[in-house]
Amino acid sequence: MYNLIISNGIYIMVICGYYSFYYPLFSLYVFLKAMSTNHYINYCHLYPNPHLYRWKHLIRLTDTGHIANFLFYYHPEYLPLCHNVLFTIFAGYYASKILFSMEDKDDKYDTGKLNKQIWFIVGEINHLVPYSIIFYYNTQQKYDFDNTNLLYSFGWVYSWLIFIYIPWRLYTNDSVYSVWDTSVPFKMKFAVFAMIHFIIYIGNIIGGCVNTISNDV
Repeated sequence: MYNLIISNGIYIMVICGYYSFYYPLFSLYVFLKAMSTNHYINYCHLYPNPHLYRWKHLIRLTDTGHIANFLFYYHPEYLPLCHNVLFTIFAGYYASKILFSMEDKDDKYDTGKLNKQIWFIVGEINHLVPYSIIFYYNTQQKYDFDNTNLLYSFGWVYSWLIFIYIPWRLYTNDSVYSVWDTSVPFKMKFAVFAMIHFIIYIGNIIGGCVNTISNDV
């Protein structure tokens, strides 16, 4: 019972489900972040260096999406930046799985405790739903998807790379993403790196086009 309610985050679902009647968007964002945090706290023992991996919920680029969620919630004027970040997470995740057959390095399960169906569903929601929400809000009000916003979007990803990913990689030797393992050829890594830049650029264009079409009708 403890494994189901606590370790798999059922209590988070119940609490956030209750508050979703009053604060639906905020409750969803809290749910997504809390589920990720709960997972690594309870299952860090499945990874090397458990005392470090309990903080893994702060390391991935996807985890910066939680920051984008709350930034948009409290400061909706930053929607273009948040749109590009969430689009990069959404498109990068599915493009990597489809085009490069990348495996999720965090798909670790122990028998009888971790419910892999819950973890899979939460993972899909994390990559799909936040972008769907911000896509909708982008159609409701006029925003500027200009070159400044594009530069901020590149700055967001490079800040993650320089200040979060690289220190984590040097300290733990954890590649975070399978495509950046030492065994993967350099040309494959370069292709993914170039793809991320392209996705950010396309995201800014898509955001601008959707906003213009929606608000000019």
